[in-house]
Amino acid sequence: MTGSILNCVIPAPKSVEFAGSGRFRLNTLGEVRAEPGLARFEADVWKMLAAFGNLPSAGKPGHLRLAVEPGLGRESWRLDVAPDGIALLGGDEAGLFYAVQALTQIVAAASERGPAAAEIECGTLTDSPRFGWRGFMLDSARHFQSVKTVKRLIRMMAAYRLNVFHWHLTDSQGWRLATDAVPHGTSLDLLSSGTYSREELLEVADYAKRYFVSVVPEVDVPGHSRSLLRACPELACDPSAPGNELCIGRPETLPFLKRIFADLMEIFADSKYIHFGGDEAETAHWERCPRCREAMRAGGFRDLRALENHFMLELTRFAVEKGRTPIVWGTGSSFPDDTVIQAWLDIREPHRHIGNGCKCIMSVHTSYYFDYPAEPCEPHESWMFPLPADGVYMADPYVIWEKEWGGSLLGAEACLWTEYVPEWRVVQKILPRLGAYAETAWCAPERKEWYDFLRRSDRLRAAGYEDYLRNLS
Repeated sequence: MTGSILNCVIPAPKSVEFAGSGRFRLNTLGEVRAEPGLARFEADVWKMLAAFGNLPSAGKPGHLRLAVEPGLGRESWRLDVAPDGIALLGGDEAGLFYAVQALTQIVAAASERGPAAAEIECGTLTDSPRFGWRGFMLDSARHFQSVKTVKRLIRMMAAYRLNVFHWHLTDSQGWRLATDAVPHGTSLDLLSSGTYSREELLEVADYAKRYFVSVVPEVDVPGHSRSLLRACPELACDPSAPGNELCIGRPETLPFLKRIFADLMEIFADSKYIHFGGDEAETAHWERCPRCREAMRAGGFRDLRALENHFMLELTRFAVEKGRTPIVWGTGSSFPDDTVIQAWLDIREPHRHIGNGCKCIMSVHTSYYFDYPAEPCEPHESWMFPLPADGVYMADPYVIWEKEWGGSLLGAEACLWTEYVPEWRVVQKILPRLGAYAETAWCAPERKEWYDFLRRSDRLRAAGYEDYLRNLS
């Protein structure tokens, strides 16, 4: 039954069972009914059905029921199709939302020749995720994106059951965070201009929450800070030539950053995590800086990297004191076991950090960096190689170490860095590969098969599902 309507869902459900030869015709649908407290899901279904020309009509016999059934488990869902109707069940509200997303793909495929011919085989789909962390990172510091584009990305993520939006808000090319600690209008804006107001950040946080996506904000320090130092040169080792690195020997640097991170925690109040960056800082300015050298000597640190690690530990302890879990990019340094390490450089990187007791997120660049070109003709750095959808799909977050890493790997996260990606290309960079990545983040390896994924992806694209995604709001 590989060509069936029920077998076109991405990510692939854990189980698809057919129930005889019966079918449900969408043009017989007369009622959509949700349990009390679930009216928003009922409204979502009505809106989706209208998009594909399948609006229910009073008096017709078919029904569609939505309910929460906690016994299914967190983020789990079930979809039952019978000749007289459809039932969508979620283990929680997130699971019910995911059931609606699966139904959307089914309705799209069933309606590919128009609503009059739309019908679905009878059967049952059941599903639950492999990983709790199914993330996507957007770099808004290099090329800025409007709130509308950011929300569109979040909605596309949610359609494929991704649940963490990591927002890279600052870097050397731009400071996108409106805060009283940094003078307004002073971002370098090297590639494009724009700053998110506090109200816009809150708007994105509220929007993401509606779609069961957690926002993890990132301010990347102490490197990647040229734009911040343009606004606040007094935090540089040499204010006359600030460079990219904050001065880690100045006593005022840490209190300044804590003010910024405290503000972020207030804005993204529902996020359990906060990201401090922490990678790719150069030591040249620190080596010439008398304050940094004195701080190194006074603290008894063997070198400036050890001083940098102490600086980052101070920030991560601040997060823990505030009840948050800190995240940093993987480096050569070690962190306490309450810090999550985002591994990006090498597939073996989690070995050491998990061995030290830390949790990890898998974002190795060779499999999860969406700035790498899907096609060789796309603009990219000379050292990047093509990363088409099959390259993304073949990756496994555990690589070959599922037994060794066990529950210490939170999950996967794909990343879109935007040095070569202006706002109008964001969706183009993401959408061809988003489904492939989502299946990697959601499904166990035994549920994955590339040619079957290709069949499902091609059918949904031919049915207009990607056009539907592009127009979501």
